Amino acid sequence: MDSSEILPTEEVFFNPFSTDVVVNTCLLVVTILLSTVGVIGNTLVIGSVFAYKPLRRLGNAFIVNLAVADLFVSAFINYFGIIGVLTHGEYFHKKPFLCELIGIVCITSCSCSLWSVAAISLNRYVAICHRLYYPRIFNRYTMMAIIPLMWTICFCIDMPNLFGWGAHSFDARVMLCTYDYMKSYSYTIFFIITGFLIPLVAVIFSYTIFRYARAIKKDVERISKQDGQPKGIKDSDRRLLRSIMIIMVVFFTMWSPYSVVVFFDYQGQWPRALYVFTVVLAHLNSCVNSILYAATNKMFRKGYAQFLKVTLCMICYQLGSKSLDHDNFSSSTGSSTVSARVLKRGHAAQNTVRQ
Repeated sequence: MDSSEILPTEEVFFNPFSTDVVVNTCLLVVTILLSTVGVIGNTLVIGSVFAYKPLRRLGNAFIVNLAVADLFVSAFINYFGIIGVLTHGEYFHKKPFLCELIGIVCITSCSCSLWSVAAISLNRYVAICHRLYYPRIFNRYTMMAIIPLMWTICFCIDMPNLFGWGAHSFDARVMLCTYDYMKSYSYTIFFIITGFLIPLVAVIFSYTIFRYARAIKKDVERISKQDGQPKGIKDSDRRLLRSIMIIMVVFFTMWSPYSVVVFFDYQGQWPRALYVFTVVLAHLNSCVNSILYAATNKMFRKGYAQFLKVTLCMICYQLGSKSLDHDNFSSSTGSSTVSARVLKRGHAAQNTVRQ
C-alpha cells in the first residue's frame, strides 16, 4: 500500500457543551425528577378515570388523551434526554434513525398535549353554554374520530421535518433529539403558529366563556327558581372548568418562553443556560397537570385514591397467590416425603419378617 494513501477514518463526535459540568448536572437531576414524577402522575390520571366510576364521563376522554401525550414526554422523551446528558449525545451519533424517531415523538406528543388542553376547553364550553347540542357534537362515535384526528394533525405538524422543510437532529445545547429550529426559520414560524398560537386562540376563547359563566351565574339561578327548574351550571362543571383554566394558564406560562426564544434567536446565539431553562420549563408541564388535577378537583383526588386502592389490592392478591401456591407446594412435598418414609419403613419391616 502506498504510504501516501490516506486511510478512511471514523468521524469523531464532539459536543462543545460536554465540559459544562454545572449545567449538565442540573439538567440530569431535573430530567430524572421530571421523568419520575411525570410517569407516576400521568399513570394516576389515566388509572383514576378507569377505576373511579364518577370520572368515566365522555368529556374526560380528552383528559386521558392529555395524560397519554404527557406520558410520552415523561417516559419516552425524558428517558432519552437522560441518555443524551450521560453520553453527551455520542449515543445518538451512530443512531440517526433513533434520533429521528425521538424527534417525531417529541414534536407530535408536545403538540398533542397542547391541542388536548384546547380540546378540553372547547368541550367544557359546549357542555356549559350549548348543553342541548353537546350529545350531538361529543358522543361515543365522534370522540372515536376526534382523538385520532387530533394525533394525526399533530403528526402533520412535524411531518415537514421528514421532507426537507426543517429537520430532526441532536440539539447539543439541551442534549436532546428534537427538531432543528435553525434549519428552517420558516418552519419554526409554522410550528409556533400551528402548535402554539392556534390552541392559544381556543384557550383565550375558553377564558372568555369562563368569565361569562361567572357573570351570568346569579341570573341563571334566579330564572331557574322562578320557573322551578334547576338550570344553573352544575357544580361539577364549574369545578372542572376552574381546574382546566388553571392548567391552561400554567401550560402557556411554561411554553411561552421556549416559543419566544426560538422565534427571536433563530441563529442560536443566546446563552445555553437560557435554552436549557426554557426546554426544562416546557417539559415540566407534562408532569404538573396530574398535580394540578389533585389540587383543584376533588373528584380526581378520590379517583387517585380509588386507583391506588385497586392497584394495591391487585399486588397483595398476586403476592398472596404466590405465597399460597408456595405453601401448598411445600405441604404437598412434605406429605410426599412422609409417605415415602412410611413406605420405606413398611418394606423394611416386610424384609425383616421374611428373614
